[in-house]
Amino acid sequence: MITASIKFLDSRANIDLPCKNGAMMDILGSAGILINANALLLNNARTVKIKLIPEDDIGKNIISLINPTDTLGRLNKVCNALNSLDVRDYDIIQKGLEDNKYRSLGNLLEATDRLKGKHRSKENSR
Repeated sequence: MITASIKFLDSRANIDLPCKNGAMMDILGSAGILINANALLLNNARTVKIKLIPEDDIGKNIISLINPTDTLGRLNKVCNALNSLDVRDYDIIQKGLEDNKYRSLGNLLEATDRLKGKHRSKENSR
């Protein structure tokens, strides 16, 4: 979906999103970054520079939703949520992204949660 190319002082690291949280912290730590990914702002260019590289159209659309308060952890959470959707739901989200249906990463995350919730309630009613 998205590669986060991170530069901190003289260190560099790349993280392919989605990524397991433990692996992400290991990669950040190897670059000397001790900040939790949930506190690492994507637009914090003073100390940690993060360049987001989309790997496909859905990655481009996700990046377009980022606002100044979004963190690397939140972006990863969105990518993980999308990655765990079944094919039909993924197609619904992809179409929504193409149609500019979502306004923020939080809004996109809510949509994925709603889709997963529909499936849980159907399973529980069987």
